[in-house]
Amino acid sequence: MSYEPSIIEKPALRPPADPYQTGNFDYDRAWWRESIVYQVYLQSFKDGNNDGIGDFVGLTSKIDYIKSLGIDVIWVSPYFKSPLKDQGYDIADYYSIKEEFGTDKDFENFVNAAHARSMRVLMDGVFNHTSNEHQWFKESKSSKDNPRRDWYIWRPAKTGETGKKVPPNNWRSLFGGCAWEWDDKTQEYYLHLFSRDQPDLNWDNPAVRRAIYGVMQHWLDRGVDGFRLDAINVISKDPNLPDAPIEEPDQPYQSAIQFFNNGPNIHKYLKEMHEYVLSKGDMFTVGEMPIYVSEQEASKYVAKERRELDMVFQFNHLIFDFTEGDKWTIRKWETPELEAVIRRWQQHMLGNHGWNAIFFENHDQPRSIVRWATDNSEYREVAAKMLATLLFSLRGTIFIYQGQELGMSHPQSWSIEDYQDVETINWYQEEYDKRKKENGGREPDMTSALKAIRLRSRDNARVVIPWDDNPNGGFCNSGVTPWIKPDEQYQTINVKKQDKNPESVLNYYRRLIFLRKCQVMMFYGGYTPLDSENKHVIAFLRTQGPFANMTLCNFSDQDTNFDVPPEVRLDFAVLLACNYDIVEPRVPKRIILRPYEARLYGIR
Repeated sequence: MSYEPSIIEKPALRPPADPYQTGNFDYDRAWWRESIVYQVYLQSFKDGNNDGIGDFVGLTSKIDYIKSLGIDVIWVSPYFKSPLKDQGYDIADYYSIKEEFGTDKDFENFVNAAHARSMRVLMDGVFNHTSNEHQWFKESKSSKDNPRRDWYIWRPAKTGETGKKVPPNNWRSLFGGCAWEWDDKTQEYYLHLFSRDQPDLNWDNPAVRRAIYGVMQHWLDRGVDGFRLDAINVISKDPNLPDAPIEEPDQPYQSAIQFFNNGPNIHKYLKEMHEYVLSKGDMFTVGEMPIYVSEQEASKYVAKERRELDMVFQFNHLIFDFTEGDKWTIRKWETPELEAVIRRWQQHMLGNHGWNAIFFENHDQPRSIVRWATDNSEYREVAAKMLATLLFSLRGTIFIYQGQELGMSHPQSWSIEDYQDVETINWYQEEYDKRKKENGGREPDMTSALKAIRLRSRDNARVVIPWDDNPNGGFCNSGVTPWIKPDEQYQTINVKKQDKNPESVLNYYRRLIFLRKCQVMMFYGGYTPLDSENKHVIAFLRTQGPFANMTLCNFSDQDTNFDVPPEVRLDFAVLLACNYDIVEPRVPKRIILRPYEARLYGIR
């Protein structure tokens, strides 16, 4: 099925004369810029055959629900053959669908159903690494002479101070522990930036790159319309694989991100990918860059003339609350910190003709309502609506993660045995061992560690979707055990209940999506902050020509006054969205925002 992007004449570039005067901004309209993307974490979305695992049959059965939100693109998490050591991001066969997720026919039915409803399909391409059960890796480790030996990154051991074999360098894996794994048969180490079950592919080998491009073309031929490229900015490593600087003397392995993040050949390889695959059709790409990417570096990835990617997932707004880069050490943050990150990326991309992927949640991130607002029952719904108002007010392509539209929270009663995530389990074990050693071998108190997990674990977003208030939330039949424990809140937070309630979080999302699609300016317009130092309120204008919107979001659980700058004219302001009931014959210059209140005004 072919899709034609919309085309309009470019307006003349006219910079605003003062900070609050609207201006015309140069832009190119494209379907992927004006799309709302919905991420499906397949195994947690809907079980279609009652084996406790979500699948394509279940997804297709709920496709009209996705369409009812106003969605344009469905991004599906990896569905390939996998041992699920990292829940599908460890792929054992790029060409085969994992049996639990369905058949080739089930996949075809899903793609056809999406296309029939004018929705496109975004494939999750995991190309930095494979599973250690992939045939490529089995051949690679079979002998040093195998033709696929150089498809992965192998190195001989070094000799340590005591004469024992040690890894080729001191790199620490992103999932904790050593980034190298010893292979007895060939007597060498292989590199794994993530789990030991996920050996890194050697992108410096042209045969590897050709194989990946073949995989991409295969799925394009089967109907996908674009790619989300997992951890794409770590595929190029420093070929010398040097030791990392010793920043933690008490640790045997050190952070080495400077030697593989945005590596030396990354842009060369993405240009090549574009030439061989991405330029061949009307598709779009978003590159995940989970470690760190600056605005300046991101511009190189997404600049139209460079022909690499359309947009990137950058995580600056999701790591600013880490403590010295450690996500498990909870840090108190203030609203201006979040506003500063949002403003920097909004204005940089506009000023450099780039494009943002706008998201607050995904399969790897905590729920935004817990992270940035509150899941206290008194304010949970208004807080979820406030964050939705902020999300849909920003410039870029909007991504929603399943359950976000319900205001889903985190499980609060799980024990460590309930978690499935390899990163979570590895960190908990390391923390347990460290605390036990510090405690003289006695059993340590892990209360604070479990609290951190309840706030930060990737599994918090991977719980099954609650479709109704039946056992298992309607994800599967009551007699079936889901692959992961359901959140105990499914009886109060579920699709069926919210669908019937016009004031629910779900229906608020629907209204915001409809509103955004009615105003092209909300996708493309400029971004002007109104009070960057405000301790509680994020406030800004979105502008395009004579049109403007004003967004106010109170991140406090207290009433907060906000003084609209005198330069902003409110004579003809119209309230477009609010998460409280409001009667306002005229917009005052001093607006009293209630706890977690959000307002979106149209102004001229």
